[in-house]
Amino acid sequence: MFIFSSGPSEKTLSDVKMSVIAFTWLVLQIAIVTGVRPCSYNEFCINIRQCPTYKQYDNEPFQNWPSDIKTKAREAHCNSEVVGNQTIVSICCPSVMNSETCGAQGDDRISKGQVAQPFSYRWMALLQSDNGRFECGGTLVSSRYVLTAAHCLKRARIISVRLGENDIDKIEDCITADGETICAPPPQDILVDRKVIHPNHTNRYKLNDIALLRLASPAILGHSVATVCLPDGTPEQRKLKPWSYIVTGWGKTENGTSSSVLRFADLPSVPLETCSVMIRNIHSTIRLDESHVCAGGVDLKDHCKGDSGGPLHYVSNTTARFVQQGVVAFGIRTCGEESKPGVYTNVGHFISWLVQHVDE
Repeated sequence: MFIFSSGPSEKTLSDVKMSVIAFTWLVLQIAIVTGVRPCSYNEFCINIRQCPTYKQYDNEPFQNWPSDIKTKAREAHCNSEVVGNQTIVSICCPSVMNSETCGAQGDDRISKGQVAQPFSYRWMALLQSDNGRFECGGTLVSSRYVLTAAHCLKRARIISVRLGENDIDKIEDCITADGETICAPPPQDILVDRKVIHPNHTNRYKLNDIALLRLASPAILGHSVATVCLPDGTPEQRKLKPWSYIVTGWGKTENGTSSSVLRFADLPSVPLETCSVMIRNIHSTIRLDESHVCAGGVDLKDHCKGDSGGPLHYVSNTTARFVQQGVVAFGIRTCGEESKPGVYTNVGHFISWLVQHVDE
């Protein structure tokens, strides 16, 4: 449900009524007059009132919008729905995320907890603290922003991000194919310019565990560094319930030791209702909701503590690209030993927040 945005002072009842009238006119002009269209690359289907492109016209009657902006809004209409007593009009909001090359993967073959080859999962990031340790994982969502977990930025002072890494212990990451050895460029270590932690994050209740890091300089995209795709927010995508996911990271492995090499594992999806019962039996203060996703906990596979902030993906049936559905949040601290699932922040639930903050 959207909330009418307020100015520097509290709105009067008259102001609110005018805002309602203005938005009702917007609904009539966009949702009824026009049809809907699917969103493409560099677009997300979100509430028009949360799209930066239209934010300045939030309280303006639709008929007063500039003609080119009105045309753009009509042509970008992707969904209309009633939530409670509110009608939400969504448009394909432009963004630097979800580029045409996002989530493209090599021919790495997926099986139990395997070691990833160089040039695979090119969006993976390592978060380095001021003591030199790699504390958490993350993903590159644009050339300037890394997505991670809020608790990672609260428990350690993250000062830089490493991109294009595969084996931390090796000076050079190489792969041999068809008798030819190909080596990746050196990893990119980029200082952090700014941290953006979700304002409603609470570690006690494990809610809104999502954050962004703005890099001091843009990442150089190429064969070893790329961005991951995110859920695009369309009605079709929101209904999607993958039956399995892929988790990646440098964290603890099945035997409890840390891995210097990027690893991946195929994890089954776990229904939120089932997961909620398991979590509630151990964490009495935690209540899972649509902002969470559960997966894993079978065949000694899980994300484990060291992979906090890293991604949970699925492969799109339509584009064959990797889409990040979750951010590793917390588990039941069994690391796959007792077949318990891990809990992830549902990225799709926070798309509007991400679009509003990732601006380059």
